[in-house]
Amino acid sequence: MLTINPTIRGELRVTTSATPSLTSLLSPAPGPPDSDVPYIVGGTAADADALEAAAQLLADDAMRLRCGEAPALASWRARRDGGPELAGTRAAAVATFASMGFGLPGEPAKNEDHIQGHVAELMWNRLLAERVSYADGRRLVRVADVKTDPLEPGGDGLVLYRTANGTLVFRLWEIKKHDSVNQLSATIRTASNQLANRGDTYLGKIVGPASLEGGEIGAFFADVIELWIDRSERAGVGVSVGTSTHHAPRHRSSFRSLARAFPDFAPQEQTEGIAVAVADFPAFAQRVKEIVWSGL
Repeated sequence: MLTINPTIRGELRVTTSATPSLTSLLSPAPGPPDSDVPYIVGGTAADADALEAAAQLLADDAMRLRCGEAPALASWRARRDGGPELAGTRAAAVATFASMGFGLPGEPAKNEDHIQGHVAELMWNRLLAERVSYADGRRLVRVADVKTDPLEPGGDGLVLYRTANGTLVFRLWEIKKHDSVNQLSATIRTASNQLANRGDTYLGKIVGPASLEGGEIGAFFADVIELWIDRSERAGVGVSVGTSTHHAPRHRSSFRSLARAFPDFAPQEQTEGIAVAVADFPAFAQRVKEIVWSGL
């Protein structure tokens, strides 16, 4: 069962009493119990109302990631909700934030695939932030926010957990969109190989700034590269995919390539997968963009 976390200090803030969780809207459920790599699938039964609520939630997340505490966020929300047209410096500031990854009306993003990829990342970010406990005893410590611009180099997702005995562990994630005639397994294999080939570099871009945090978390980040290289039991990997319902994984072997890319990791303990499969994923991603633009 998934447990909803109302706040993650310093990271994505989720679920208030007035806001539905993405988990409740997409109803993720485990794949086959004998899967080579454990995974969950969500979104397959989501109706139009649930998908609209999910799109609204993710568009708001996208702008929160971009604006942070800047006053542009409140202005964007007011305009999105039917407020007066923005003008002057504030309008320019809101447009600057919204343009990152989504482009602007009349100047759309050059590659719609990147928007789909970013929406897949936003889905992953929120689902992981809402899931605070796991059957194996892990509890969520931190989900690092995804990049604001999908074209930025580097890893897609990093999550810290504390095990039942109090040990800090991490999972490095690769997040993809799948909208192709090819099998979903091909996209999962590509993501798995990227993690195997570039994971150390992805982590290397994080360690320096994160280790300056100090305390237990900073000390842990200082060791992350070596834990990864050693394939320590404190390291792990995950692949998440945003796609359409007809591509939803159903088989025990769906995420097998992740276990094959990391033979030194215990597949049931250090590897995991997520698939969010909605009725029409490209259209859903477009709807998220439309909502972002509605606040301009």
